[in-house]
Amino acid sequence: MRFIKYIHHYYQNKKITEKTIAMAKYVTLRRIYQRVWLLLSNLPMSGHGVRPWLVKFGGVKVLDPKHTFIGTDIGWDTVHPEKIVIESGVRLTSRTSILTHFINPQTGDYTCAEVRIKKNAFIGTGTIITKPVTIGERSIVGAGSVVTKNIPDDEVWAGNPAKFIRKR
Repeated sequence: MRFIKYIHHYYQNKKITEKTIAMAKYVTLRRIYQRVWLLLSNLPMSGHGVRPWLVKFGGVKVLDPKHTFIGTDIGWDTVHPEKIVIESGVRLTSRTSILTHFINPQTGDYTCAEVRIKKNAFIGTGTIITKPVTIGERSIVGAGSVVTKNIPDDEVWAGNPAKFIRKR
């Protein structure tokens, strides 16, 4: 019954069919499946090896799990994990949060877009990545930073909000 109310709210002017109800159930089951894998990725284990595969099963696009390091307690966007792209050689340290969606406080608009972390980037402990951004190849983001802008290749950024520190 909850699915029907959701669909009715979402498609107020459209006819509700059995196919639409089945699709809502599939979307919900898929999200539960992804969420389980993302929760399993926080179990104690090596950052190399199993954890990148669990994250990949959770919907995040990890392009090369064999050469990616993912630390513990990573906060993945569970609304749209498929919009997070992690390329080869990336090192995500513990307690990093990656969000692909946000609400603009000035306009109230909901925005959702891709967060891409390019090859061999290093993300420091406790970093928060918000908005749709791209972190360049071989870039370094300092611990505790809040990334709200694109970071070019071979640069070091840190702070809240993250600012350019120097070229690498």
